[in-house]
Amino acid sequence: MASEDSDERQPLIAPQPRRQRNVTVLSLVAITYFAVAGGPEGTETLIQTGGPLYSVVGFLVVGILWSIPMALMSAELTTAFPENGGYVLWVTSAFGQQTGEMAGWLQFVSSGVDVCIYPGLFLVYLEQALNVDLHDPATEWTVKIAFVFLLLLLNVLGIESVGHGSTAFMLLLLAPFVLIILIAFTGVFSGTTVLGWPFSVESMVGTPDEAWKADWPAFFMVLLWNMGYWEGASVCAGEVANVGTVFPQAMAIAMVVVLLNYVLPIMAFAGLDGDYAAFDNGHYIAVARDVCGGHFAYALGVAQTVSVCGLFANGIIKNTYLVAGMSEQGLLPSVLCYRMPVTRAPVAALSLSVLIIFLIMPLRTFKTILGVDIDLYCIALLLEIGAFLRLRYTPPPTPNRHIRTQFPHCRCSHFQHARRTRVSRPKDCGQVCSRVPPMPTIQVHGAGQAS
Repeated sequence: MASEDSDERQPLIAPQPRRQRNVTVLSLVAITYFAVAGGPEGTETLIQTGGPLYSVVGFLVVGILWSIPMALMSAELTTAFPENGGYVLWVTSAFGQQTGEMAGWLQFVSSGVDVCIYPGLFLVYLEQALNVDLHDPATEWTVKIAFVFLLLLLNVLGIESVGHGSTAFMLLLLAPFVLIILIAFTGVFSGTTVLGWPFSVESMVGTPDEAWKADWPAFFMVLLWNMGYWEGASVCAGEVANVGTVFPQAMAIAMVVVLLNYVLPIMAFAGLDGDYAAFDNGHYIAVARDVCGGHFAYALGVAQTVSVCGLFANGIIKNTYLVAGMSEQGLLPSVLCYRMPVTRAPVAALSLSVLIIFLIMPLRTFKTILGVDIDLYCIALLLEIGAFLRLRYTPPPTPNRHIRTQFPHCRCSHFQHARRTRVSRPKDCGQVCSRVPPMPTIQVHGAGQAS
């Protein structure tokens, strides 16, 4: 009998020691922004396929029907599992260790493939920005290796530095787009902007000729791809201060930023150039060069290189803290959660992530790799959604499947419809949480705010 009681008290999700949590709302917004969007670039093909009207409507519809529910799910589960590992902890608690490991490795491979593409993209965008040829093999690999190690250094300095760096990347990336958008919209009523650029409202909200012949399945796939990965920042929840407050706020702010990041550039650049058929990847820079002037085109080229830096830094964060979180929960060797004494960066997990990058980076079959990447992500996402539904609506399959973790706040996400539920608290707390995740079969034992 004693052994059964002991087994019931054994948590499936292991409690973690107190650690300093330094990631704040703004840093988490930037990390989430690069996990989901990373810039307006890449939406030009949507204009080519469906025109600006259908593109804007598509983003709003997908945002309401897909992105908001995913962000709500991520906010709810992250506030219930405020430790590194994110979706691995969700799936492990719902379906067991083996399924949790599978979800972790699916996401690790998917994110790892994404990250390996960015050094090559950085080289391409740098060539466009500087108008030089860097395809000499020695120069090419020097630039790629320098790119990897500079952003690796940012990660070695700790997640707080990555958060501040991501914030700076986001602001630098969006600044030229904001300037062009503001100038472009001054021509809405007169047809000419304050700088003399021609602007057409009809082109801003138009549709291409014979739009019914467009590749609509590909159109919606691009929409979903641009509005996914809301669960990405959950892997570093153990580094977030006041998770119950900060994470939902960051999700809400990031949702607004991401939607504006897509919708406003589509309308502005379509109003400046009504030739929808010409819109392809990189066409925003061509519009800036032909309509706005060379300085604006140069600024957008620099913005693209900054975008790739942010995407790469975010990809390393996702992989590193995913591996570190799995190690902390005993799903991987404990050496992988070793942290540097000063910066607290999980250097062993970081080294593994960088090793994978150098192994895959020489491959150039990006289309095939991206196809595999999407397939792996979709399988992992189905596991995450299944875990959410199981934890919310059905009892866990074993008596010991409950969480004993450091819950840094007595309230959960104000994103969700929380029900009044009594939560077991330590004797020195003496508080009753009135807003917790609606998962009545899960007991959350908190230790107050981590310091």
